[in-house]
Amino acid sequence: MLETGLAGRVCLVTGAAKGIGLATARLLAAEGARLALVDSDGEGLAAADVADDALRITADLSSRPGVEDALAQTVARFGQLDVLIHCAGIYRVSKLPDVTDAEWDAVMDVNLRSSFLLAQGAVELMREHGDGRIVLFGSFAARTGGLRASAPYAASKAGVEGLTRHVAAYAGPLGIRINCLHPGFTETPMTEILSAEARAEAHSRTPLRRGAPPEEQATVAVVLASDLASFVHGATLDVNGGMYMA
Repeated sequence: MLETGLAGRVCLVTGAAKGIGLATARLLAAEGARLALVDSDGEGLAAADVADDALRITADLSSRPGVEDALAQTVARFGQLDVLIHCAGIYRVSKLPDVTDAEWDAVMDVNLRSSFLLAQGAVELMREHGDGRIVLFGSFAARTGGLRASAPYAASKAGVEGLTRHVAAYAGPLGIRINCLHPGFTETPMTEILSAEARAEAHSRTPLRRGAPPEEQATVAVVLASDLASFVHGATLDVNGGMYMA
């Protein structure tokens, strides 16, 4: 029997009201983790069917005050932070000529700034007990430029990969592991903005000829955060059904 070592671990999951974040929270709950769940959608988070005893935090993670509040609430409840899985993000499909400064800033703030702020804060908390695991979510758009994804989306997710490598070099000697997961096309509320034609194209461009349910991404994220991946550090893992092959 494989042991994840996640029982009793304090795990902070962002974007936990739906999609990959919710699927991740459910898997961690099944492993016996203690959960802090964060989302900007307070009503959706309250209604999420996962771990009644989880700490639920409504926060805007695109700015430092929101991140600091989420981390502070987690430590106030549980005393420490062991695992961060950052699933929250936004997706845009604007064509290059149509991207405005406001859209660029919004996507960068939610996707990349939040990743930096959370990783920065989490490392400082985790170094206190010399152990920690961080999983950041990028996208296959970082590899390919995306099928429909906007320029700021592709750029923000490429930035997450570079950020992961930087944090890995700094945090590894502190006993903290960090990895980046690049999902392929996944059937979540975020991708529901795409047309039927765009969804069909994504499926046809994937050698497995389908999209992933959120659980297939969440499973890999949980493994990366577990003892099963104890020597996996600074890596970028593509989970895309063969859409992109390094």
